[in-house]
Amino acid sequence: MNWLIITIALVSAQGGFIFGLDSGIIATTFGHESFRLKMYGSNAVNTAYAGAIVSCYNAGQAIGGMTSGYLADKFSRKYTILIACILTIIGAVLQCAAVNVGMMISGRLVGGIGCGQLLPVVPTYLAETAPPSRRGFLVGLQGMMIAIGFGTANWIGYAGAFAQGDAQWRIPLAMQLPLPLVLSALIFWIPFSPRWLVMQGRHEEAKAVLHKLHHDKNDSSASGNFVEQEIVQVRDQIALEQSMMGDMNWTSALKFMFSRQYARRTLTAAFIVAMGQLSGSGVIQNFQNIFYATVGFTGRQALLISGAYGMMGIIGQIIYLVIVADKWPRTRTLWSGSLVLCTMLAICMGLSATFGTAGGSEAGARGAIAAIFIYSTCFAIFFNAMIWVVPTEILPFFLRSKGLAFAMVCKAVVSIVLSQITPVALANISWRFYAVFIATNLLGAVFYFFFLPETTGKSLEEIAELFGDAIATEHLGDVPIKQVANGEAHVEQHEIAVPVEKSMDERRS
Repeated sequence: MNWLIITIALVSAQGGFIFGLDSGIIATTFGHESFRLKMYGSNAVNTAYAGAIVSCYNAGQAIGGMTSGYLADKFSRKYTILIACILTIIGAVLQCAAVNVGMMISGRLVGGIGCGQLLPVVPTYLAETAPPSRRGFLVGLQGMMIAIGFGTANWIGYAGAFAQGDAQWRIPLAMQLPLPLVLSALIFWIPFSPRWLVMQGRHEEAKAVLHKLHHDKNDSSASGNFVEQEIVQVRDQIALEQSMMGDMNWTSALKFMFSRQYARRTLTAAFIVAMGQLSGSGVIQNFQNIFYATVGFTGRQALLISGAYGMMGIIGQIIYLVIVADKWPRTRTLWSGSLVLCTMLAICMGLSATFGTAGGSEAGARGAIAAIFIYSTCFAIFFNAMIWVVPTEILPFFLRSKGLAFAMVCKAVVSIVLSQITPVALANISWRFYAVFIATNLLGAVFYFFFLPETTGKSLEEIAELFGDAIATEHLGDVPIKQVANGEAHVEQHEIAVPVEKSMDERRS
């Protein structure tokens, strides 16, 4: 990788950090009594408001996710990142200046829209600018930055406990501002996505960007040939996609997504993405201070635990990148991970029931916290990246963006529901609420084991065959289109390999 690619990765991956920080900061904000007094009134308790603050952020993510595809195609990937940064800045200002709960909810909604745009557009930009041999690592960098953002948010919240009055939570919320401001300035110094330039018909600019991205100072002729081949590949692939999609809008896309041929993949992708929330990770992250209170840890002590908790995701993400990524079978990773999460939640549930605030055993309470910590690490190892990798693989390419948008909406709806019921459930049934996520993780394990085909090491064509698609070899004009076993197009002169699904070709004819 040359310095330009490294610079692009370091700049654009800051979007992941922004998402992690903005998503995680609300957990420690709830932990400050000064915040609860300001927003909820003299009793410092209002489960409806707490749920609304979290659920409106998730609703914003749904809106942002749905608009990101249009913005990325219309205004470019990098300017969509800029738009998202501006929205997160506006949201952060509203939050740190909030004088009532309505202003706080508005700030979380606007910030959620911005973060909902960052979540899909950053990996898209990274994938389209990364060299093939480094794509997995560079796209995976976003997951690492999200984990670091979560961890940083928890320590910022803990530091806020040493301030006085409203500054305890206003200063941490204001820490959402610096990074999107920096990214908004740096975004002008990185190139447009070559794929987006080709989509706009700006082929010479795309070729110039590819020359910079893939320049090999030791073999300029080889890098030049690679660029020529990639331009042909990208141009012909986009032409084929546009010929298959035509003027597809949401109405026709929904018809295809829920047809007999594609409904299984659409619903499977939505289930996997939604399980990122139904596993319990989002609930524990956002309401962790309430979980800590059930075993006797409150105030500054709970905030310190939150800071340590945030480090667990970073450790798990490192383990994933080094050991799991592209080495473990996808299906086995998901079903075994679900069973591990079930085990950790069951341990935490048992310890909370036995050694909670009524039990009075500090050792048992610490054991419950340790189980939550291990749970967080395991979620990062088994699911943090996998819930996006597998849906991307199983969806056909002409429905991929819309199918992922639908999956993100399902995730947001689940998040909204959980955000509303969690404070009430914890107030009324306490540790028993863990049983809900034990059940959902068991359901996920059964689904992955019996119904999810293994996709590791398979080309996209082979994955389509797993779901019953017939694959045909076609010609694009006089240019032969051949299948390639590893799923990537191989170009020799003007030869381009692009998979064509026979059933779609038959429908169009």
